[in-house]
Amino acid sequence: MENVNFIKPRAIEENSINAKVITPNDDGHYFFGYYDLQPFDSTGRYHLCHKAPFEDRLPTENDICELGAIDLQTGEFIKYAETNAWNFQQGTLLQWFKDDDHIIYNVRDSGAYKTCIKNIRTGETRLLPLAFANLSADCTKALCINFSRIYDFRAGYGYAGIVDPYINDKAPKEDGVFLMDTETGEVKQILDYVKLRDAYFNDTYSNGKLLVNHINFNPSANRFAMLFRNFRTSEAPMWRTQLLTADLDGNIFEMSPWGFHSHYHWKNDDQLLIFSGFDINNRQDGLWLFTDKTDKAEKLPEPNPKKDIHCLYSPNRRYIMGDGYPDTDGYRWLHFIDTKTNTDTILGKYLSYKNTEKDMDYRCDLHARFDPSGRYVSFDSIHTGKRTICLIDLGTLEGYEY
Repeated sequence: MENVNFIKPRAIEENSINAKVITPNDDGHYFFGYYDLQPFDSTGRYHLCHKAPFEDRLPTENDICELGAIDLQTGEFIKYAETNAWNFQQGTLLQWFKDDDHIIYNVRDSGAYKTCIKNIRTGETRLLPLAFANLSADCTKALCINFSRIYDFRAGYGYAGIVDPYINDKAPKEDGVFLMDTETGEVKQILDYVKLRDAYFNDTYSNGKLLVNHINFNPSANRFAMLFRNFRTSEAPMWRTQLLTADLDGNIFEMSPWGFHSHYHWKNDDQLLIFSGFDINNRQDGLWLFTDKTDKAEKLPEPNPKKDIHCLYSPNRRYIMGDGYPDTDGYRWLHFIDTKTNTDTILGKYLSYKNTEKDMDYRCDLHARFDPSGRYVSFDSIHTGKRTICLIDLGTLEGYEY
């Protein structure tokens, strides 16, 4: 990335660190997607991305999104594939699969959402029977959940076009969490909604329509975390969340009961960083570090963001990156927390439209992501007037270790 020239685009506050727009200035809208996925290839030259023909509404079942990579040396967009199973928050969950020759993403095929693995050199593709929600670090297994159900709950995280077969069932036994072998395509249901509902019952929230949202393996992929949520009803006008973990046999552990729990990232196999209110009866919003299979939870020391952020550890686990929602002036802040010195540096403030009920599900969060080395950070932004992907060189920060 030594050939990238870092410039300061417009609509950035003056105290922001220089960022480079890496996507082409054409008629497309470019974004990568979620903060906890890796867009960079092993060489650091290619950055995966989605290219959409619009940015100001939800995708329909007929809208096609192009998938490809930005060559960081030439600035060229290289198209690899396309799909009509996508959204603006997580895209297609596009990522590299095992090496720099393969990508994995979700598609709609024959009336079902499925996983596609493609060799970008030969064009050969392979379909797996379910769409994946999270991939193990070694790419051998995937966690799968119902994207139609997620679409009905929060359209920005599901896919349009297929009606949930359990749409009228509050807790379907046939639906839940599935484990899929990415080599054989074998699928095993490891959790159903009846078991999830009854594990830690609460009349107010558990009696409603339920879903699993934001599910992630720990680094070793022998356990996973998930946010278990209720649909809004007249009896429960606000949705709440249980923070749950489980092993691959479906043995559930409640890390925290029904309350406010949001974006998270595994620090290691046993500890989970999450922006949470922790105790709904004594709400203390901030970043908390939970220890799996115990009742241990510690709130991070100050400075600790008071508003929800997409929190992500650096590869060496010293730093925490996090972006939040627009402030009163419409700027999104990019936090950079040093856990060794307990300092929070605001790397940038990027102009965005304000979140409303109308645009909430197609908003453009920064979703900042480290490259594998920890030196560079990429993020999605709309401060230039269109969706773009930007790059920051953290090597310019005094004292930064990566």
